[in-house]
Amino acid sequence: MDQRKIHGFYSREAWTNWFTQYNMVISGLNDRSYDLFQADIPDEDWIERYKNNSTCIREAYKKNEEMLEWHIRWFTRIPGHWTRSVADPLLATLFRYVTRIQDLGTTYEIVNSLIEFYTPLDDRIALMKCYTIRAFTSAFLDIIHMTDQVHENCVLARENYELEFINLDPEERSMGLSIFDLELSRMNNYLKLREFTPNLVDMLIDWHEAGNRCKEVVIAEDQGYEFNRILPDFDHALAFAALFLTPDQCTQEQIDTIYKVSRKLYDRFQAKQDFSFCYQVRTELVYHMASCLKGLCTNEEVVEELCEIMDKYGEYLLTERSDNAYLVEAVEAIQAAAESLMKRGYLKKEMYEKAQGLFISYTSTRPYTSFMDYISASFNYCYICTGLTMIGGRKRLFADLFRLTVFRQVQTAMHSIMVGKLSTEIMEGLISHAPEALVGHFGAETVQQVIDKKDEFERYIYAGGLVHDIGKLLCSGVVNAQSHRLTDVEFQTLKFHPQTGGEMMGNLPELADYRDMALGHHKSFDGKSGYPEDFDNTASPKKIFIDIISLSDSLDAATDYLGRNYTCEKTFDIVMEELKKGRGTRYSDLLVDLLCTDTRMQKSIRYLLEEERRKVYCDVHKLILEESASGASDKRKNGWPYNLDMHAPHTY
Repeated sequence: MDQRKIHGFYSREAWTNWFTQYNMVISGLNDRSYDLFQADIPDEDWIERYKNNSTCIREAYKKNEEMLEWHIRWFTRIPGHWTRSVADPLLATLFRYVTRIQDLGTTYEIVNSLIEFYTPLDDRIALMKCYTIRAFTSAFLDIIHMTDQVHENCVLARENYELEFINLDPEERSMGLSIFDLELSRMNNYLKLREFTPNLVDMLIDWHEAGNRCKEVVIAEDQGYEFNRILPDFDHALAFAALFLTPDQCTQEQIDTIYKVSRKLYDRFQAKQDFSFCYQVRTELVYHMASCLKGLCTNEEVVEELCEIMDKYGEYLLTERSDNAYLVEAVEAIQAAAESLMKRGYLKKEMYEKAQGLFISYTSTRPYTSFMDYISASFNYCYICTGLTMIGGRKRLFADLFRLTVFRQVQTAMHSIMVGKLSTEIMEGLISHAPEALVGHFGAETVQQVIDKKDEFERYIYAGGLVHDIGKLLCSGVVNAQSHRLTDVEFQTLKFHPQTGGEMMGNLPELADYRDMALGHHKSFDGKSGYPEDFDNTASPKKIFIDIISLSDSLDAATDYLGRNYTCEKTFDIVMEELKKGRGTRYSDLLVDLLCTDTRMQKSIRYLLEEERRKVYCDVHKLILEESASGASDKRKNGWPYNLDMHAPHTY
C-alpha cells in the first residue's frame, strides 16, 4: 500500500514512527534555540544565527502543517473519517508516550475527537486512555487554571481504569498508574498555595492508596517490561504533604498515615545506601517534617536538620546540571520546608533567604526541557504567591520575580525589555505634552509636580513593561510552541496569562501596584473587548499606565522582524495606520494622538523598533550567558536585571 495516498496509519509502529519524526522536528527546534542562546560568539554573528533560526522555524512550521493536515486533521476536522483500524493504534501510541507530548494543542484536538468516536462504542479501555491523555495535556498547558479539567479527566480515567483493570494488558496497567500520579501532583499544588480544604488530605490518602494497590499488581507481574523501569512514587507524593501541613489541619489518623509512609521511605533509604544524595535530601526532610507533624520531634530539630543539609549539599545542588526527578524534588523540599518553618516563626531570616536563593538560582538556570518547564512552572507560580512574599526589598523582589518568570522564556524576556523601553519613551512624551494626565499619581497634585517626578514615572513604567508578561510562566508550553499556529485550546490557555500575572503581583504587597498592568494589558482602551473579561480596566486607578503598556505591547509585537517565527512583521508606518484606526476603541486616543504629533518621540520609537532591537536582543543573550556561567549566585546583590538601562536611550 502506498502510504502517501492514504490518510493516517494502520499500525502502532507506523504511528510511533510518524510521531517520532514529528516530535523530532519540534524538539530539534527547541534544542537549536537553546544551543543558540548558549553560543558565546560576537553580537553580529549571533544576530544572524538568531534570524536564521527563525527562518528554520518558519520552514518547519510549514512542513508540520502539511503533515498535520494530511494525517491528523483529515480525521479530527471532518466528521465520520475515524475507523478503529486507524484510531486504535494512534490512541495506543499517544497513551504510551503521554508524558513526552510535544505538540499539546494538536494532541488535545486528537483526543477530543477520539472521545466522540469511542463514546458511542462504549469502549471503556479506549476512553480511559483518552481521559488520561486529555488530563495530561490540560496539565501541561496550565495545571493551575485548568485544574478542574485535569481533575475531571483524572476521575473519569480512574473510574474506567479500575473497572477494566482485570482486562488491561501489562502495558495499559503500568501506564495507567500515571493517572494517580498526576492527580496527586495536582492536589499538592493546593498545599503549595496554602489553599487547604477539609477533605484535601482524605483525597490525597484515597488516591495514594488506590494507586499503590494497582502498582503492587504491576510490580508482581513485571517480566522485564521496559515500561516498568520507572514507576510513580506514590509514597513520596503523599509524604510530601508533611512539608505544608500543621497538626490542626489533620486528624490523628491522617497524621499517622502520612508519618507511616514517610517512615517507610526513610527506612528504605537507611537500608539501601546506594541512593543518590538528592534522594537522601528529599527523603530526610520529608521524614523529619512528618515526624514533627506527629509530635515525635520539634520544629527546632527540623531547623537544625535543614541547616545541616544546606551546609552540606547546598553548593552541589546549585551546580548540578542534571534534571533527574530526585534533584528537582530535593530542591523543592528544601524550599518548602524553609517556607513552612519561616511561616511558623522557627527559621531565621538569613537561613530562609539562603534556602530561597538556592531554589531561585536552581530553577532559573535550568536548561529548557518539556519536563523542567512543566515542573518548574507550577512550583514557581506557587512559590511566588507564597514564599516570595517573605523576601524583602522591592528591587530584589523584582530581580527574583523576573528571573523566575520572564527569563524562563527568552523571547518573552526580549519582548518585555522592548516594551519597557517603548513605554519609557511614551511616558517621556506624555510628561512633555500632556502631564495633566498623570496628576494624582505618586503624590503629584499639580502639573509641575508631575514634571518634577519625571524620573519616578519613567522608572515605574519601565518596570511595568518588564513584568507585564510574567503570567506567561504557566503557559510556557504554548509560548514556546513557535513551530505552528496556535490551536483554539492553546489560544485559550494563552489568554490566562494576564490573570496569572495579576495573581502573582497581587500576592506581593510591595509590587501590588503593578498588578493592573499585568492584568489589563490585553484589554481594549474602551474596555469592550480583550481579556480577561471580568477585569474592568476602565475603572482601574492605573488606567493610564495600562494604556501605555498596551500600546507598547502592540508596537513591539507587530514590528518584531527578528523573533516572530510564523508571522511576517509589519513596518512602523503600517502599524501607525492601524493605531489610528483603533484610536479611542482599541487604543488610547490621547496616546495615539501624542504618537502621531510628537515627531521626536515618533523618531525615537522608530529607531528603537528598527535599529536598537538588535542591541536589546544581544543584551539578553549576554545576560543568559552570564547566568549560565556563574549560576547567578551574586546577581541579586547587584540588583539584576537592573544592569540593563532603566530608560530607552535617545540615540536616533
